[in-house]
Amino acid sequence: MSRTSGLYSSVQRRMINEMLKLAGSGDKQKILRAVHLAEKVTPDEYKGAVRHVQAKIEADHPALNIARHVSQELNPRCRDRFIECLVVNTLLRGVAKRKEFMAQAPGLWAPTTILISPTMRCNLSCAGCFAGEYPPDRDLEPELLQSIVEQANEMGVYFFTILGGEPFIYDGLLDLAAANQECYFQVYTNGTLLDEGVIDELAELGNVAPMLSLEGDEASTDARRGKGVYRHILEMMDLLGDRGVLYGYSATVTRDNWRMLISDEWVDPLVAKGAAISWHFLYMPIGRDPSTAPMLNAEERNAFREGIWRIRDTKPIFPVDFWGDAPYVKGCIAGKHYVHIDSEGWVEPCIFTHFATDNIRDTSLKDAFNSPFFREIRSRQPFSENLFKPCMLIDEPEQSREIMTLTGAHPTHPGAESLFTQLSHDLDEYAAEVERVYAPVWSCYVVEHETPPDVDGRPAGARDAEKDGHTVGVH
Repeated sequence: MSRTSGLYSSVQRRMINEMLKLAGSGDKQKILRAVHLAEKVTPDEYKGAVRHVQAKIEADHPALNIARHVSQELNPRCRDRFIECLVVNTLLRGVAKRKEFMAQAPGLWAPTTILISPTMRCNLSCAGCFAGEYPPDRDLEPELLQSIVEQANEMGVYFFTILGGEPFIYDGLLDLAAANQECYFQVYTNGTLLDEGVIDELAELGNVAPMLSLEGDEASTDARRGKGVYRHILEMMDLLGDRGVLYGYSATVTRDNWRMLISDEWVDPLVAKGAAISWHFLYMPIGRDPSTAPMLNAEERNAFREGIWRIRDTKPIFPVDFWGDAPYVKGCIAGKHYVHIDSEGWVEPCIFTHFATDNIRDTSLKDAFNSPFFREIRSRQPFSENLFKPCMLIDEPEQSREIMTLTGAHPTHPGAESLFTQLSHDLDEYAAEVERVYAPVWSCYVVEHETPPDVDGRPAGARDAEKDGHTVGVH
C-alpha cells in the first residue's frame, strides 16, 4: 500500500490509532477529541461534514448518544472495523484513490459505494417486492463477486451494500466479508435466516452490518412478509445487541404505514433495542405487481419527510429518507455515487431503475460505470432544480424515458418497462402533483436554510459538468 496515498504515513497511522482509542470511551470530551483528530486526517471536501458532527456533539444533540453507542455498546471488533472501514478506508483512503482514478482520463468517474445482489433467491414472497420479477435461478459466482470487490477497491470503493433476494441464502456471503476485511458490508435482510450462530459470526467478523426489513408493527410486517416474521426480527435485534453488532432497519414506505414509521411509539422501542440507523424507501411501482396505488401522495410524502427530520433531531438514531434527504446530496445520486449489480450481472444505476446496457460478465466495472448510459444520467443530475424532486422515475419521468431512448438501455427483467408503458399516464399525473406541492416547500427551504453541501463538498443545486465534457443546462 502506497505511503503516498495520503493515508498510511506514520503520523497519520498514530493519529488513527489514537482516534480508535478515544472512540472507545463514552466520555464526551474524549469523543470530541476523536472527532477533532478525524478532521485532521479528513480530505478538505469532507472537513465541513466532520465539523458539523462535532458541533452536534458539543450541543448534546442525540448524535452524541449515537457516538456513545458505537464507542460503548459495539464489541471492540465491530467498533474498530466500523471506524477503519468506513471512516478511514471509505472517507480517507477512498477519497484519495477515487481522485487518482478519475484523474486518469477526462470524464472518468468513480462511485462512492457499490450495491450488489449476489442472488435473487428469497425464502419469502412479499407483496410489491421491487425485486420480485428478477429471475431467481442465476447467482453471481463467488469468483465474479470477489472480482467486483477488487475492481471497486481499485476505483477507491470500500463500502458495499448487499441485497437481493435474501442475501443470507447466498452461501458465500460471510466468506466474502472475511476475505475483504478492509471493506464494510451493509446487508439488507428479511432477518428470517439469522440465528445465534450467524450472529456470532457477524460479531467475530466485525465488518458486516445487517439492516432488518420491517413494515411497521407486527400486523403490518406479518401481513406483507408472513406470520411470525416480526417477532423473529425483534429476537434477532436482541441477539445483535447482546453481541455488540452494529445494525439497523429498513422499511418500504406506503400509504398504509407512513404515519406509523415516524411515530414515537414505533421508533422509541427500536432505539431502545439498539438500532443505530434506519433506511426508508418510498414504495416504487416496479417489481412484483407494480401499481401506483401504494405510493404516498405529495402531501403525505412531504409530511413523512418532516417526520424523518424530526426523528433525526430528537432521537439517538440516524434515519434516512432517500427522497426527502435529497438536498443533502444534491438530488439523485444513482449512477453517480452508487451503482447496482444484479444477480445476472447487469449494471443498473439504481435498485429501482431496472435497465442496463452493460453486464459485468462482459465488461469491467470501470467501463460499465462510465458507459454512455451512465454518462447521460450524470449529465442531467440533478434532474430538477427543486432537490425535493430528485427521482427521474417518479418526479421527472419524461427525463427517464428520454435517457432510455437515447442510450438504448433495456429492461433487466420482463415487466420493468411498465414504468414507461401502462403506468406512464399515472406517473405523469403523480409528478405534476409533486411539483404543485413541493414548489413552495422548496422555495421556503432555500430561503430558510443555508445551501447544504453535497457528498463531494460542492453546493447543492449547482450544476456541474461532472468532469466528463458535458456542458449542462437546465432540463
